[in-house]
Amino acid sequence: MSGVASYVRTHRHWRVLHVERSLSETLPSYLKDFKADGVLARVYTQRMARSVDKLGIPTVDMMGAFLPANGGSLDTDPYECARLAADHFISRGFRQMAFCGYPGFRFSDRRSRCFTEYLAEKGYEAAVFEHSASNYSIQDIVSCERGGELSEDDVVSWLKSLSKPVAILAHNDIRGRQVLAACEQAGLRVPDDVAVLGIDNDEVICDLSIPPLSSIEPDTRLIGYEGAAMLDRLMEGEAAPDTAVLIPPKQIHIRQSTDVLAVEDREMAAALRFVRDHACDRINVGIVAEKLAMSRTTLDRRFHQILGRSVKAEIDRIRVERAKQLLDETDYKISSIAEMTGYSIAAQFVTAFKRLAGLTPGEYRKRGRQIS
Repeated sequence: MSGVASYVRTHRHWRVLHVERSLSETLPSYLKDFKADGVLARVYTQRMARSVDKLGIPTVDMMGAFLPANGGSLDTDPYECARLAADHFISRGFRQMAFCGYPGFRFSDRRSRCFTEYLAEKGYEAAVFEHSASNYSIQDIVSCERGGELSEDDVVSWLKSLSKPVAILAHNDIRGRQVLAACEQAGLRVPDDVAVLGIDNDEVICDLSIPPLSSIEPDTRLIGYEGAAMLDRLMEGEAAPDTAVLIPPKQIHIRQSTDVLAVEDREMAAALRFVRDHACDRINVGIVAEKLAMSRTTLDRRFHQILGRSVKAEIDRIRVERAKQLLDETDYKISSIAEMTGYSIAAQFVTAFKRLAGLTPGEYRKRGRQIS
């Protein structure tokens, strides 16, 4: 809603009727008499999708579960969520990974497929949760989530069957909370035996989970802004996109449920911990090798065996993630952020940032400021 509001502030000819509804309700009857020119919605059910389509006006769905007959939709990029999750797990030393969602619900299946395919590209296999169909309705996400509360025994059995330690990506935070509850019932330690990562970063759900749930934060503000911009174009007569517009997530918020290093090699666990603690302190590969009392060649080879990347690549990855946070939350100059994240020359920082983030620090900050 804040993203939509940011767009509306720059397009003052809009009059917005904001109708608060629960997720599974139908359209309010008085909308038929409102004479609206367009609709922004988060469509959760097929019934709601049909009702909105019947209005016959330009529509943008900002959840991505349905593609309106009279418009387009936006969604958090499932491949980028998969990449963030997999890289997070691999960076913490996990070799066994899995996905737990709501099989049969296309929103969940899409995330599951992206996760397993990305891991396959990296040389890993991922287990995928299957369920007893009688516990679920696949008509909408609300039914799936309610069904999940009734399927704890299925999840418990599945968890017990997995090789440990294992890292699990859940379809969303609600599913992540359900997995945590199943771990407790199964007598499994979190995060030592099972690490769990959700998607949505719903702070209420994450902080009330036991232990607190790590989660991927979608860029909901940008989704709102771009959704309003898309609706504006549709109302001006522009053709709707054929597929959902995908918006990359922002970052992972690490909480206790994944705050672990699943590395049996004590030397490498110490090396990873040292890199994470000091990446922004102008360390280099030589300093890390000296700290571990081993050659740079041996250190890099063992890092590749555990993480699939070099020591320098891991240092750059951590620095760029920290830089994103500073770009989002401060007004510091690019040169200052370069120094704060361990780069002695700003040009080196810009090169590393663009290589890992796909755009320059200035472009990254500008994208965020456009909707603030």
